[in-house]
Amino acid sequence: MSFLYLVTIFVLLGLWVGVFLLMKRFNNQTITNIVFASVIFTTYIACVVIAYIKVGFNDWNFQNTLPVANVSPFMFFVCPLFLILPKSIKKYFGSLISLLAVGMILSPILSCVRCFVINYKFHLSFALDYFNHIILSLWGVYLIQSGQTSIRIKDNLIGGAIIVGVALTMILINVIFDTSFFGLSLNGKHSIYNVVLVSNSYLSALIYFTGLGVVLVIGYFFQLWLYFLMKGRKERAD
Repeated sequence: MSFLYLVTIFVLLGLWVGVFLLMKRFNNQTITNIVFASVIFTTYIACVVIAYIKVGFNDWNFQNTLPVANVSPFMFFVCPLFLILPKSIKKYFGSLISLLAVGMILSPILSCVRCFVINYKFHLSFALDYFNHIILSLWGVYLIQSGQTSIRIKDNLIGGAIIVGVALTMILINVIFDTSFFGLSLNGKHSIYNVVLVSNSYLSALIYFTGLGVVLVIGYFFQLWLYFLMKGRKERAD
């Protein structure tokens, strides 16, 4: 049944392209943001509940759905904050969502390929998780297209610092309570997406933050590309 992972990712990529092409018709920013946030949060809760019913609390398939597991579930859980945050703070949160737009596409693709290669059993909760990645990516693109985020370096540095700060907080909690949130334990229980790349936990943490930084930088250049692409189209239309 592992071939279902490939089917899932092709369907979701088709969804991404279809929504992207229709995005210019999303004229009401308030309603569109509510729809994006509601779909992501509702799907996330469904994913957690299904995983719990299917495998129970102690299984890693369930624990990886929790907000403290990694960047993606954390963002799925807190995304409704965008709707209620003060405008002065909302722009930084919006920048963070946009910075993660590329990473949110790459993550399910890589995960699906990995699950297919190792012939891993298909889980519905995985499919919902991949769906949420695609929707959050689309929301990031929409925030750029609708002018709700800025390409200013300052705004994006603050936006990126939010998720880096969350990961650093997880490390502190892990050190104090001997936990392994975000896979960043410094007490030997370290992994990145359930794969132990190196035996040294400090080096593992360095690899994690380097990867996160690269994703954010790529996301920023994607913002620039999309911004100037839209600007060029607007100028040609005028």
